Amino acid sequence: MSSPSIAFRNPPINEVVVSTYFNPPLSDLRSEHIGLFWGAIKEDFPVVSQHPPVGTGLDVSAEEAFPMPRYWFIAENEINLIQVQKNAFIFNWRRKNEEYPRFHKDIKPNFDKYYGRFSEFIRSKTNMEYPTIDLCELAYVNTLEQCEYWKDPKDTANIIPSFSIVNLGEKYSNPAGFNCNYTHGISNDLQLNISIRSMARVRQPDTPVLIFEIRASGRLGQVAKSGTDEWFERAHDAIIECFLSMTSREIQTRLWKPVEEIH
Repeated sequence: MSSPSIAFRNPPINEVVVSTYFNPPLSDLRSEHIGLFWGAIKEDFPVVSQHPPVGTGLDVSAEEAFPMPRYWFIAENEINLIQVQKNAFIFNWRRKNEEYPRFHKDIKPNFDKYYGRFSEFIRSKTNMEYPTIDLCELAYVNTLEQCEYWKDPKDTANIIPSFSIVNLGEKYSNPAGFNCNYTHGISNDLQLNISIRSMARVRQPDTPVLIFEIRASGRLGQVAKSGTDEWFERAHDAIIECFLSMTSREIQTRLWKPVEEIH
């Protein structure tokens, strides 16, 4: 699959998440190691916070009273975020009134850079070997606020032509919202999970927002980091192709404004 030749001047991308999950987990990784790792990246990520672990397969060892939390390392501008837990290394790019920096030029190289620093830290500062990766994920979260083409949930087909809300009759013709999920298998090691939902802003409960997330995931079976790079290429291509196929060509042209030809 070749990457579609397309870029948008004003894409709806709100967040990109590049995730790797380890098997086996880094059982000897402790909070004191996390402190040392933060010291090595603190210049780029000066803020740290703790959160509950995500996913499964994180057992508490006999020497630990509680599971080690998931650590967030946050850049000063809050755009880039690294998440670390015993079985995962995750890199987030988050829109903060900034242009989308492009996957191949910025996001993936940044993931590679800090994953490399983390894996070298694990190898040099603990008794563990380099992590082996079992599960990879790549997610694009798109957000559309009220505009000429989308005022509320009833307008969603303007953006995603194949989408329809269940018809419950005239009495229920004004839906307050929806949350739909779809899964499509692409290959043995790649599937797409598509979430389409409407939400109200926390601070503006009368203002709806359309969110459509495309998440690629795949199990690679305990590979080194180098074994994931080709998968992320295929995952990125699949996500872009899915985005172009599911959204309206008119909306792509008028609202998001392509700067390269759509094939």
